[in-house]
Amino acid sequence: MSKRAHLLPFLFAGLFWASFHPLNLGFLSWVALVPLIVYARIAPGAKPFFVAWLAGAAAFTAGFFWVRYTVPAGPVLLGVYKGLFVAVFVVLVRRLGVLWAPAAWVALEYLRSVLFGGLPWFLLGYAQHESLLLIQAADLGGAWIVSALVAFVNAALVDGRRAARWGAAGALAASLAYGAVRVGTVPVREGPLLALVQPNIPQDIKLPMGKEEERKESIYRKHAEMTVRAAEGKPDLVVWPEAAIYEGLLWNTERKEWVRDSWYFRMTALPRQTGVPLLAGLLIVEGSPGSRPAFTNSAVHLSGAGEVAARYDKVHLVPFAEFIPLARTFPWLRDLVYRFSGLRLSDMRAGEEFPVWEAGGARYGVQICFEGIFPEISREIARKGAGFSVNISNDGWFRDSAELDQMLAMARFRAIENRMGFVRATNTGISAFIEPTGRMHAVIEGKEKEGILAARVRCGGGWSLWRAWGAWAGWLAMGAVCGGGGVRFFVDRKKRVA
Repeated sequence: MSKRAHLLPFLFAGLFWASFHPLNLGFLSWVALVPLIVYARIAPGAKPFFVAWLAGAAAFTAGFFWVRYTVPAGPVLLGVYKGLFVAVFVVLVRRLGVLWAPAAWVALEYLRSVLFGGLPWFLLGYAQHESLLLIQAADLGGAWIVSALVAFVNAALVDGRRAARWGAAGALAASLAYGAVRVGTVPVREGPLLALVQPNIPQDIKLPMGKEEERKESIYRKHAEMTVRAAEGKPDLVVWPEAAIYEGLLWNTERKEWVRDSWYFRMTALPRQTGVPLLAGLLIVEGSPGSRPAFTNSAVHLSGAGEVAARYDKVHLVPFAEFIPLARTFPWLRDLVYRFSGLRLSDMRAGEEFPVWEAGGARYGVQICFEGIFPEISREIARKGAGFSVNISNDGWFRDSAELDQMLAMARFRAIENRMGFVRATNTGISAFIEPTGRMHAVIEGKEKEGILAARVRCGGGWSLWRAWGAWAGWLAMGAVCGGGGVRFFVDRKKRVA
C-alpha cells in the first residue's frame, strides 16, 4: 500500500466538514465517506486506527471551531473525542465489510448522540437539510434514516458491484418518492399568531447583567420597548429569547411563592400593559433567607392579566456551561474550567419534566437552547399533544459563527420527525418559523440582527413512525453491528483455532 493512502482519511475530513455550515455544501456528503471506506478496505495493521482518529479529530475540531468563543480549548477537546468514533468506524468496516458501512456509521452516530449526555451534532443526514423531499423520511426514523441513506450511497460507490449500486439508487428513489407524497399529505393547520423579539444583545454586554443593575435595566427596557411594538399586531403570544433577563424573578423555596420585588412587578406589568401573554426566558433565583441560592434557566409564561401562569426549567443542561460534571466530588474542576474558559460557573438546578401549555387555542411545549438538537425531547413534547414547540435560545455566545446556521438546520428535522410546527426564538439569530414539513415560512435573514418576527404558527397533526417508536433506527443499527461483529469474531476465532 502506498504511503499516500494515509491521506485518504484527511480527504474525508475535508469533505465531511465542507458538507455542513459554514460552507453548507451538502452534496459533498454523498461522497464524503468514500475515502474513509476505501482506506478501511486497503490499509493493514493498527496504524489506520490512529490515522483515522487524527483525521476525525481534525474534521470535528474544524466543525466545532465556534466553541472557542466560550472554551478556547473546546474545539480540540471535542475533536479528539468525536474523532475516536471515526477510528472505530474504520475498524468496523475493515472487519465487517464495505456494505456494513451504513449500519456502522448510524450505530456510531447514535452512540455519540446519547453517550455521556450526548451531543448529536454533525449527523450525516443534517447535511441534506435543504433537500426538502429527501429529508421527509425523517418522520420514519429520525435524522438517522437520512444518514443511513447517504452512507449507503457512499458504500455502494466503493463496493462497485451492480447490485449494490442499483440498491442504493433504488433506496434514493424510494426516499424521494416518499417525500414527494408525504410533503403534500402532511396535515398543516394555521395556529396562533406569535411575535418573536430578537433584541440582538451581544453576550459581552449581557454577561455582567447579573451584577450591574444599570445594565440590567437597559436590557430590560430594550426588550420591553420591542414587546410593546410587537403587541401592536395583537399576537396571541410574544416570545423573548433564552435568558433575556438574569435574575428576573426570585422564588422563595420556603414559602413556595414568588418574591414580589421590583423586578417581579416589572415583569408582570408588561403583559398587563399590552394585554398580550408573554413567554420570557429568564434566569431564576431560588432560595430562602439564610440559604445558598440556586439558579434555573427557565421559560415563564405570563398571562395577559400579568400573572405567572406557568414555568419550565431547562432539563438538559449544558455540561461545562450550566453545570460542571463531578464538581461536587472534585471542587478543583471549577478552577480548571475557569483557566480554560475564563468563566466562573455555578451549577444550575435542572428541571424534571417537559410541560405543555396553551396559546391561541393551540398546545405547545418549550425547549431551551441546545435542547432543540435532541430529537427525544421534541418527541416527548409532541406525544403530549403539542401542535408546535418553541425553542428559545441565546446564541449570542457564538457571535456570527456557523453555530447559528447549524442549529437552524437541525430544527427543521425536529419539525419533520414529529410533524409539528417548530419555532426558533433567538437573541442574535436565526429566528424562524418552521412548518411540519420542514419548510421555513418566516425567518429573520442574517445574523446579529435586531428585529421582530410575527407569523402564524403552522401546527401539525397526524401520526409519524418516529413519534410512535422513537430511535428504532439507531438501536437497529447498533444491534446489527453488535450481531455482525459477534458472528465475525467467533467465525474468525474458529478459523484461527482450526
